[in-house]
Amino acid sequence: MKTTRSKNWTAICASVLTATAVIRAQADQPATAAKPEKSYTGTVVSVDPKENTLETRGFLFTKKFNLGDACTYTLLDNSSTINGLRPGEKVTVSYQDANGVLIADRVEQQPMRYTGMVKAVDPAAHTLTLHIGGMDKTFQIADGCGVALRDDKSGTLADIQTGDHVTVTYETPDDKLTARQIAQTSMEFTGELTAIDLGAKTLKASAFLTSKKFNVADNCAIVINGRTDGQLSDLRPDEKLDFSYDEINGVNVVNRIAPAKEQTSSVAAIHAPSPMTSN
Repeated sequence: MKTTRSKNWTAICASVLTATAVIRAQADQPATAAKPEKSYTGTVVSVDPKENTLETRGFLFTKKFNLGDACTYTLLDNSSTINGLRPGEKVTVSYQDANGVLIADRVEQQPMRYTGMVKAVDPAAHTLTLHIGGMDKTFQIADGCGVALRDDKSGTLADIQTGDHVTVTYETPDDKLTARQIAQTSMEFTGELTAIDLGAKTLKASAFLTSKKFNVADNCAIVINGRTDGQLSDLRPDEKLDFSYDEINGVNVVNRIAPAKEQTSSVAAIHAPSPMTSN
């Protein structure tokens, strides 16, 4: 009799232990298993902060995402919320596909940039035309477009001159190239021209105790009377000039040559009409 009771008690204990182990195992599992994450890169078509949705267009397809509560945002203007998203931005969305419902976990903006020579700036029309590899591209300049000069200095659109080499960071709202930032890529030197070698395409200029030698780039813009199609032979010794150049492994490659700004201003002042006087 004691043996039977002992066996029954052992069986009951084993059942209890088994049930406890099952409950603990179930508790350790997440309520919903996470889906494998995917990624998609496209241009923002629309964003709805109220509905927490984002629609993007890729090369062939459009995708609409639900923005998860814990979704993170990495945008070029340092925004970290849904309110920083706008149509025309290129983004990579990391998401889960829950039976056809796309849920975004991360949205990261991808910079779109062009680097080239400024062919024209129209402050009235808010446009900038860039010459890139034999072709021209015209950008609408967005309100609040930043202008970055060399040495991390901020500037304005007035600092961007025809012939400058710049990098334009842009977006494409309504499929229009729209500049969000313009950054100068060249250094500046102002000095008097002391030597020209037309055959070697080199120049020398000096200012105070500093002298520099420049190798002239094939696409160098030489500004003569406001035009950028001047020739080296148009330059004259002792002329004071502004040189925009890049230093590459110790070699100065000039990409823009123009009359010095202060010289241009003084010439304009000399030729300005004098005020009328009455007798």
